[in-house]
Amino acid sequence: MKVLKNYAYNLSYQLLVVILPIITTPYVTRIFSSDDLGTYGYFSSIVTYFILLATLGVANYGTKVISGHRKDIDKNFWGIYSLQLGATILSIFLYCMLYIWLQSMHNPVALILCLSLLSKGLDISWLFQGLEDFRKITVRNITVKLVGVIAIFLFIKSASDLYLYVFLLTIFELLGQLSMWLPAREFIGKPHFDWEYAKQHLKPVILLFLPQIAISLYVTLDRTMLGALASTKDVGIYDQALKLVNILLTLVTSLGSVMLPRVSNLLSSGNHKAVNKMHEMSFLIYNLVIFPIMAGMLIINDDFVNFFLGKDFQDARYAIAIMILRMFFIGWTNIMGIQILIPHNKNREFMLSTTIPAIVSVGLNLLFLPKLGYIGAAIVSVLTESLVWAIQLFFTRSYLRDVPIIGSMIKIMISSGLMYGILFFVKDLLNLPSMLNVGLSTILGAIIYISLILIFKVINLRDIKQQLFRNKGV
Repeated sequence: MKVLKNYAYNLSYQLLVVILPIITTPYVTRIFSSDDLGTYGYFSSIVTYFILLATLGVANYGTKVISGHRKDIDKNFWGIYSLQLGATILSIFLYCMLYIWLQSMHNPVALILCLSLLSKGLDISWLFQGLEDFRKITVRNITVKLVGVIAIFLFIKSASDLYLYVFLLTIFELLGQLSMWLPAREFIGKPHFDWEYAKQHLKPVILLFLPQIAISLYVTLDRTMLGALASTKDVGIYDQALKLVNILLTLVTSLGSVMLPRVSNLLSSGNHKAVNKMHEMSFLIYNLVIFPIMAGMLIINDDFVNFFLGKDFQDARYAIAIMILRMFFIGWTNIMGIQILIPHNKNREFMLSTTIPAIVSVGLNLLFLPKLGYIGAAIVSVLTESLVWAIQLFFTRSYLRDVPIIGSMIKIMISSGLMYGILFFVKDLLNLPSMLNVGLSTILGAIIYISLILIFKVINLRDIKQQLFRNKGV
């Protein structure tokens, strides 16, 4: 029951994450040019590396430790957070030095984004994830997001408001992180930084930190290199395409943060059969969502971009058509990495699965970006994620032997393929305006897909219900 409730909380927030950009993006892309938003995207990619240092590998590690050691929450929290605080202070110092020394960083956007570092240093959402208390996280996130969106519509009126726009994005994120400390007090008590105890957590945190560096390289480096090797316009177009794809990905990855503490808790009790059932359910849910979204997006891509983005961002459709393939690979690695490798303490394997593709992506970016710009970045992003998928599949093969995946996936792929074929025929036959075509395709596609899923008996509702409610009180 707890898994179901937490997933509902997390999914409600993820749906908001999907809905709000649908409201704000058409507004923002008509106020700012691709060059304006490209500037923001470029400096945002740079600050991401420092955010990585500020947070270390604390998020996943902290969630796992808190979940598996519920009697020592106070001690473990301050031991782990001491590392996060020290890393944050170091990160802010290094970023300020870079800002002072590097002439190209002398942009107000780069300075404002320093607030993001402070915000991430105060992030303790991993505590509540470990406690499986997703309600507090969800309420906080929803409140901050809604207030932030209202502020954008109230205060952002012209291209000259770019700096204010960046400030609003960062300040509300900071306020959101601060708001989590009040409900945390009942679990963590008064501040007491235990640096000696913190050292015990240093090695496993570093082992998870290295994969985060690697992930950041192939997720963020493309925008940084685009700005350096192509143009900020390319960054702007690519960044909008990436955001749209990531909006869809939130529906897929929302399950991972819920499952990590649950799987860790079940493993600590030795219930491997229940763990396998959890993995089976995760793959089923992911595949049920991934394949129809990929098929549907390929159908509505051109029409969606036409009315959704401003005139300066229409080329984003080409990048979206390529990057939509990332959904499959990221969906699966979210299970194999977050739900299998990390809970089983396979930190070395997790590190290799991210560092090798990161190194490869640097070479591919150098090869593709100067000639192909944002198209090259899109191709490299797919190739990199596919390599992560292949390596993690190799490392998790022994854990997946008792997890039935293929049978249901084939039925889902057939259902998605048939949905695509029908929608393609209807779209060509009716030739409707862009907005109407998107709306009709979405509704009709959902009806067709759900009908086919039921016909093929992909979902066993009784089995899923039993699995979710079996863990009530666990």
